[in-house]
Amino acid sequence: MIILGFSFMLACNESPYMQGKRLYVANCQNCHMEDGSGLAKLVPSLQESALLGSPVIACIIKNGIQDTIRNDQTFLVKEMPAFGKLSATEITNITNYINHSWYKNFKETNITEIESALKNCP
Repeated sequence: MIILGFSFMLACNESPYMQGKRLYVANCQNCHMEDGSGLAKLVPSLQESALLGSPVIACIIKNGIQDTIRNDQTFLVKEMPAFGKLSATEITNITNYINHSWYKNFKETNITEIESALKNCP
């Protein structure tokens, strides 16, 4: 009985995407912050990203992104590094964690969907 209660308490403390969270903390949190809020104008917020729920996220995680935006009279270069060493499984875990955390229309993504997205990256 005590073991069952202890197991239940452990299960309640775990989010459904712990591996994705661990990978997010190791690879993404430094810039996008623990709560996904980003760094003002330097790093975009994941909380409000139009890319949430899109397979494009897998391509951005794997290949990075570089973009130039106009800010008043200046241009800012925004760059996200590539995480090319991450496997499709790891990208699936991160994607599910991000979408579960900040996408209101969350639907779990499976590895087949991520592998397909990675094959079709622009």
